[in-house]
Amino acid sequence: MKDHHEIERAYAVDTETELPDLTDLPGVVRVTEPTTATLVATYVDTADLALVRHGVTLRRRTGGADAGWHLKVPAGLGRDELHRPLGRSETVPAVLARQVLGWTRGRDLRPVADIETVRTTRLLLGAEDAVLAEVADDRVTGRAVGRLAADAVAWREVEIELVTAPPAFLDDADGPLAAAGIVPRTVQRKIGSVLAHRLPEPAAAATGLTLDGPASAVLLARLAEQVDALLRADCDVRRGVDDGVHQLRVACRRLRAALATYRPLLDRDRTDPLRNELRWVARTLGAGRDAEVVQERLRGLVAEVPRRHVVGPVRRRIDRTYADRRRATGTHAADVLASRRYLRLLGRLDRLVTSPPWAERAERPAAEVLPQRVRKDLRRLQDAVALAEAVAETDGAGPAHDEALHDVRKSAKRLRYACEVLEPLWGADAKRLRKAAQEVTRVLGERQDTAVTRAGLRRIAARAAADGESAFTYGVLHEREEARAAALEDEFAEAWRRVDGKKLRRWLG
Repeated sequence: MKDHHEIERAYAVDTETELPDLTDLPGVVRVTEPTTATLVATYVDTADLALVRHGVTLRRRTGGADAGWHLKVPAGLGRDELHRPLGRSETVPAVLARQVLGWTRGRDLRPVADIETVRTTRLLLGAEDAVLAEVADDRVTGRAVGRLAADAVAWREVEIELVTAPPAFLDDADGPLAAAGIVPRTVQRKIGSVLAHRLPEPAAAATGLTLDGPASAVLLARLAEQVDALLRADCDVRRGVDDGVHQLRVACRRLRAALATYRPLLDRDRTDPLRNELRWVARTLGAGRDAEVVQERLRGLVAEVPRRHVVGPVRRRIDRTYADRRRATGTHAADVLASRRYLRLLGRLDRLVTSPPWAERAERPAAEVLPQRVRKDLRRLQDAVALAEAVAETDGAGPAHDEALHDVRKSAKRLRYACEVLEPLWGADAKRLRKAAQEVTRVLGERQDTAVTRAGLRRIAARAAADGESAFTYGVLHEREEARAAALEDEFAEAWRRVDGKKLRRWLG
């Protein structure tokens, strides 16, 4: 359903101001003749504006070349815009309603504003008439549903939407436009201006945090950021974006880690159940991701071994084994995201960031409270490494050692996420420790992949033998994965020495 990814910037301009010579903009050779159209859009949302508050736009627009239903969701540097035909009904198409279910959670979508735009469009052309960007000179009139016509707001703005120009084009264009009195708008979305009276003030930016300020402000910035990331990933999963499931699981893990590391700042009667539910989501959605990783890893391994070592229908059996599993888990993921349990969790996460259950300690200075929590996670990691070393000495390689190193990886990931929370204030110190912990998780993550792959190879070999096929190739692959695991353990030892060095943790006190 993805039509295109848009990157644009809106500029404020007085009603009577003449646009400057647009060929002064970087790389612009000529500008096309203007064309004018009248666009009439009805914006829909929930009663509490769940979509608008999260940067999402859903509208039905007539007029212009792209009349229809438009859904715009934040993505990367801009937004992904999805289109559906107008149709005869003014009811939101079911396919679009499903895409935004994470934000709406099934609540009614109704008109919230009407906006009419008289748009004059010009194309900015570069060398060989390549279309760099589209410039829209908009005269806008908007009215919130339920307000009188006299309450309508009107303004003029200029939008520059990139076509083939890189994102830096917008920054380079700011100077020439500012010289003509045309500067970026404070509110970039039209719907944000029309509904400004119903929208909350923007949350304090992470750059506004201070060491002397309350620890709660630092943690709240992290929680709000990750709840927003989870909801964006939720939409990506629903519309089939390749990395959607992975990103949703990452957001779940970051939220769980924040609630675990900084739990003394919160009422655990409310946050511990949230941690359990986030674990359920991540684990439930993980099966399909694990199957995908193992399948790709096995395909790569088969491609690397000499052809004489590939005995029997190895590739076909691998693909069939994991394709079936991925299909099953893909269907299950859709069921999970539509379940009442999951939608209830999203509601509870909303309440977590709008009304956090702070404990008394949360109001103490950030510098007094937060580093000690990171220090505790570092000790937790040190204990996990010591245990893994003890298991290796007593039991050697095997499932117990695999499990112990997996626990080290989880502890390192928790330390990494704990440092991410502190980076806005502790800067390079937190970043260096975070990157060192991240290297541990990378190495042990790949080693864990070898452990999962080896277990999968043993199962596939058993089935192949039961069906009368040779299991030779699976043994060759298993041996290669064992060798790779041993090499990764050497890499881990080096990565761990860096994390455990005094230099990286001196700032923790």
